[in-house]
Order: sequence, then structure tokens, then C-alpha cells
Amino acid sequence: MENNKKKSICIGITGGFASGKTTVAKIIEGQGLPVIYTDDLAKELMENNEKIKKRIKVRFGDDVFNQDGSINNQKLAKIVFGNTKESQKKLQSLNVIIHPAVIDEMSKLVDKYEAAGEPLIFVESALIFELGLDEGFDYVISVYADDDVMIERASQRGFSKEQVMQRLSQQLPAKQKLEWGDFTIKNNGSLVELREATISLLNILKAI
Repeated sequence: MENNKKKSICIGITGGFASGKTTVAKIIEGQGLPVIYTDDLAKELMENNEKIKKRIKVRFGDDVFNQDGSINNQKLAKIVFGNTKESQKKLQSLNVIIHPAVIDEMSKLVDKYEAAGEPLIFVESALIFELGLDEGFDYVISVYADDDVMIERASQRGFSKEQVMQRLSQQLPAKQKLEWGDFTIKNNGSLVELREATISLLNILKAI
């Protein structure tokens, strides 16, 4: 018997630090669609995967761990997010430890949702283009905001301008992501405007 089951469409959501990509993902999730958050996968692996924790300890030492054996994310962030070549090398080392496992878990979840018959599956990740993951998606949504807007939003979350610029320097320029995305959402306005733009795009994707 011929299998007429339609293949799921897998869509990446990306953007610069504090661009609003996670908010877009939450809006989509609120519409009842599955969203995979790669940051959450990374945090879960760093908390529970003993092999990854051991490799982090070997590379970064005991200082990035709390007394209870958990990773101190603030200390680790101070080490890897900087504007020196040394900090960039350390970030690359951390990525080498974590990203393969994150991608593996992401793939398993995509397969799970596809097997369940979900027509649209979304993956939120800041580094889709940086890691060359865009080839694995049917479409990529790039969420864009001007630098001053991202800095202002991040400052409301307790980040300094220097911290924001350090994180942005580790990613492709926002305008590059804007050009490479199949769909774009500009997020320089209000949450109401962002929701309207997201729902409008979602309706287009549902019709594909």
C-alpha cells in the first residue's frame, strides 16, 4: 500500500541576541504548534549529562562548578563571552562540547513530532547559520531588530551594553541573517505588532 503520509515541514527561527526570536517562538507555541528550544536543550544537557559536565570540568576547571556539582552558568559566561581571542577560543571549545549533543537531541525531537504527524515543526536557535544548520530546515525565519533596540531590550534584562555587544560579536551580523532567511520578521516595534506579524507569517506557512 502506498504511504500517503505527508512529510512535516521543519522551520528554524533565528536572530541576534535580544532580537525577539524566543518571543516569536512562544507566540507560535501558543498557537498549539511544537517548538524546540535549543537553549533549553543545552541547559538540560549541561545539568544532567555527566559526560558533558566532565568535559567542561576538564576544559574550564572546578571554578565553573557550584559546591553541589552543578555548573555555575554566570561564571562560565564570563569566561566565554568576551572580546579577546582567548575568550573566543574558549567559546569555541564549549560549543564543540555541547553543540553535537544538542543537535542530536534536536533531531530526535523533530523525528518524534514528525512521527506524531505534526505538519509544522519549529526549532528556535541563535546559531542556525553559524553552525550551518540552515540546510537541514525547509525554511528559516530570521527575526531582526536594530542594534539600539536589542541593547535597550537586553538592558531591561540586566545586561550591560558591553555584554550585549560581546554576545552579538560572536554571531553573524543581524543584517546577514536577515538576508539569508527565507522569511523575516522585523521587531523594532511593540509586542502587539510582533504578534500580528508572527500570526500573519504563520498563516502563510500553514497554507504552504
